[in-house]
Amino acid sequence: MEVDLFADGSLDMDDASLANLDLVLGAFHSALRAKDDQTERYLAALRQPRLHVLAHPKARMYGRRVGLVADWRRVFAEAARLGKALELDATVWRQDLDVELATLARSEGVRWFSIGSDAHRAQELELLPFGMATAALAGISREQILNYQPVDFVRSWGNGSAR
Repeated sequence: MEVDLFADGSLDMDDASLANLDLVLGAFHSALRAKDDQTERYLAALRQPRLHVLAHPKARMYGRRVGLVADWRRVFAEAARLGKALELDATVWRQDLDVELATLARSEGVRWFSIGSDAHRAQELELLPFGMATAALAGISREQILNYQPVDFVRSWGNGSAR
């Protein structure tokens, strides 16, 4: 399930409900036009124990907003340290992470990525190849993409035993 990440990095769902989920993606959906550095916001979110995947991390949308500003090296190093995954959002108006940031994430030690469509209708599932292309161009191997892993592996990864 994708949950909202509040400005302080907390999740918008109670812990008991989150505990029943195999995989929790978190994304910022408010204060997305902030111009100041949001690094601490990201670090607080990544430190949430129930969060597995940081979804559409930069929160950009072409023609609408440029996305949040952060010290991406610090954000990605923390994601790597905590064993969190980053989403490669394949929606053409997001492409978030882009190739440059996905490459930086990989070089900072992020091991796991997921490819998401951010689909709001069935036709948007056809955009998944954009995420696959981002992974390929960023040097992210198939073995690092949760979508390509068996369901049992993803469940054990979500429980922390495979991170």
